[in-house]
Amino acid sequence: MKAPTTPGPPRWATQLLRWWGNPDTDEEVQGDLLELYPYWVKTVGKRRADWRYSLSALKLLRPLAKSKPSTEYPKPFLLSPSMIRNYVKNAFRNLTKSKGYSFINITGLAVGMACAVLIFLVVRHETSYDRFHTNGNRIYRVEGENIKEKHTYPGTYTGMTNALHTDLPEAELVVPILQTRGSTLAVPNSDKRFKETFVFAGNELFHLLDYNWVTGDSRTALSQPNTVVLTRAYAEKYFGTTDVLSKTVQLDNKQDLLVVGVLEDYPATTSFPFDILVSFPTIKSAKPDIDLNRWNGWSDNFQVFVLLKNGINPAQLTRRFQHIVVKYLGKEALADKRFFLNSLSQIHYGSNLGGRSANIPLLKTLSFISLLVLLIACFNFINLSTAQAFKRAREVGIRKAIGSTRLSLVYQFLTEAGLLTFLGALTAILLAQISLPAVATTLAIPLTYSDIFTWQTALFASGLLVLTTLLAGVYPALRLSGMAPIWALKNNVSLPHKQWFSLRQGLVVVQFMVSLILISSAFLINQQLDFFRNADLGFDKSALITVSIPDNKPEKLQALRNQLIESPQIKDVSFSFNSASAESNWMQGMQYRKGVETTDIKTQMKMADSHYMATYGIQLLAGEKLKDTDTSSASFKIIANEVFINRMGISRPREAIGQRVYYGDGQEFATIVGVTKNFNVNSLHQKIDPTVIQVVPNNYYQASIKLQGEKPTAGTVQAALAHIEKAWTATFPNQVFDYSFLDQALAQAYQSETRMAKLIEASTFLAILIACLGLFGLATFTAEQRTKEIGVRKVVGASVSGIVILLAKDFLKLVLLAIIIASPIAWYAMSQWLQNFEFKVEIQWWVFALTGLLTAGIALLTVSFQSIRAALVNPVKSLRTE
Repeated sequence: MKAPTTPGPPRWATQLLRWWGNPDTDEEVQGDLLELYPYWVKTVGKRRADWRYSLSALKLLRPLAKSKPSTEYPKPFLLSPSMIRNYVKNAFRNLTKSKGYSFINITGLAVGMACAVLIFLVVRHETSYDRFHTNGNRIYRVEGENIKEKHTYPGTYTGMTNALHTDLPEAELVVPILQTRGSTLAVPNSDKRFKETFVFAGNELFHLLDYNWVTGDSRTALSQPNTVVLTRAYAEKYFGTTDVLSKTVQLDNKQDLLVVGVLEDYPATTSFPFDILVSFPTIKSAKPDIDLNRWNGWSDNFQVFVLLKNGINPAQLTRRFQHIVVKYLGKEALADKRFFLNSLSQIHYGSNLGGRSANIPLLKTLSFISLLVLLIACFNFINLSTAQAFKRAREVGIRKAIGSTRLSLVYQFLTEAGLLTFLGALTAILLAQISLPAVATTLAIPLTYSDIFTWQTALFASGLLVLTTLLAGVYPALRLSGMAPIWALKNNVSLPHKQWFSLRQGLVVVQFMVSLILISSAFLINQQLDFFRNADLGFDKSALITVSIPDNKPEKLQALRNQLIESPQIKDVSFSFNSASAESNWMQGMQYRKGVETTDIKTQMKMADSHYMATYGIQLLAGEKLKDTDTSSASFKIIANEVFINRMGISRPREAIGQRVYYGDGQEFATIVGVTKNFNVNSLHQKIDPTVIQVVPNNYYQASIKLQGEKPTAGTVQAALAHIEKAWTATFPNQVFDYSFLDQALAQAYQSETRMAKLIEASTFLAILIACLGLFGLATFTAEQRTKEIGVRKVVGASVSGIVILLAKDFLKLVLLAIIIASPIAWYAMSQWLQNFEFKVEIQWWVFALTGLLTAGIALLTVSFQSIRAALVNPVKSLRTE
């Protein structure tokens, strides 16, 4: 008899469960269902049991199965508000726990970021000039270039204006501007009288540049002669109000100018800071000696601007300017002369009528130095953070052991870096406010406190905050969070393997390399400045006073001379166009002819009287001195310098006597009657130009007064000045007396280098300060880490000096390595900088040796303080520390 057959579940449901069920629980689930199926058949019947089995199987398939509620603690979102609060709270605890290291890091970061903010303010100011003009992208200045000498000139020939009107149809506007200095402006029947610098300009200027008018008509303001436009500040200066239309000011006591308009004061960021604008047609009566269509001499005070028509590219106008050279200067001038257009956006970076220009190399140098100072501060943070790894190792190990991920530890350490950087940034803003007046004064930039609190500065500071946090915090965060828990929890924590040269040591080397380069640079720049101050210029600049001459009539000049030489303090007096060395010069094209051969010589003209060479102490090598009567156009006489006769092809001064040189239309000539020893007619940045001295009384605008003695006493100088003022005022009544000392005026040519020296000295101090703070922190860390070793060494008889040497030698090795690497870099950098000067000092090896000794001494003092402190600790106390 057969046993009863047990009914089975539906095969398709079992097969689906095998295919789509969870493979990890397949056997358990099937076993449970197969046990329940016979019970369901017995209680509810075969049909309903099949339904229940099939339905249960479908529910257990993976797309439909429900997960069981997890009993594990959920992982939090690492950047949730609660986690961020936790990061910040822990960061504060760690900062307050290590107050010394926190102070070092905050101080270094604050100094570095303050430097960056200050340099940002300087760069932003210098790069914002002339950006507010509507047609700024179409405005250009006509400049000239001496091709052979590779020298450009912002000024041009007075004939250029008419030439551009005729030969440059692409120009929508042609605007000439002539600047004049030292004239007296006065209010008639008033004691208001001032010596001013102003410009002659036409009405086209108001269509070229953007001006805001207080009163007046911009369409006709400067179209008529003897009219003037003032700024608001100058209208109030002369009249006390801006309601000045139809009032007059008097120019040099002889010409009334009608006020026809008042402009709003110009912004600080303009290359056209004109407070007084006199109509261009007034030149004919005010400056009758100026030829407005001249092609044989130019001055940087006469500049021509053009507004190009829309769509015109200045590069397309090369042939136009070549045509102008050929037409007005001759085809032979093409080899040596070129005209080109310089855009308005570039004018501030070169010579301009505003008087101050941005020094691009200086801005780049300052930006680079501020970056280096900031990097040194970041290196301090990296060094001290990684040096403290042994203190944080146990914390990292415990956090990892209880489930903390590496990413959460990275966030924690970055938060600490961010908090330090934030505190450093707040301190940096305070330091920037304190330092801003000194920086503004040193660089002669009109920066104010309000410049710090702008959206541009806030945006820069925010970016700087993020960048500094990442630079300083990423590496320590990755390094500390990467510790293995087992290694981190060991009692005797040390590095798993010792590197022959660690990143920490490398960063110390870089810090002191930067400091060494800056110290060497400061030494050499000051050497160059000392050379400027003490160089033999070929003339005597001491005890020389210069005053302007408002009227150069011969009888006036003779009267002034007679009165001046009555004083026993005055040795000699000379009248001339300018000083022996000056920044603003008169250039003249001359030609020497020897048979059929001709030599063109670009010449600097020194128009002066017969006392000029004696007053300035210029040495005559051959020939005779000039006489005040050598003014006949039929027989002009000149004295040339050595450079001039060398260009003629003559090496011996005596051979040049009697030679003729031609100028003007090529028919006029002058005869060389003397040769002087070379003297520096320009600053020491430039080589000596071919120069001639010629008697031209109509071009005397300055009196040079030589005092008795090389170094007159203060009393002698004051007595001489009082006598000079009395004589000058008697000769030129109703004029404003002004004077300057020649040596002080010449020093103005080296302002850029003086500023650079001051800023590099300040940067050097900050770099050394930050580097030494970091070195002090590392020395403290080393002493703490080797406390027990120091105790053992003292017990077995080590001396204090031996322990100091033990702790200091590793750091001194790094400084020595920095000296070896930094010296050639500093030598190369300074040799490149010195290429900017025609006359310069030689770089001596002892500069780098002295720099190295100084840096090593500073480092030794820094390390020794902490080393001596550690060496003096009671060894019993040291042995109980761990």
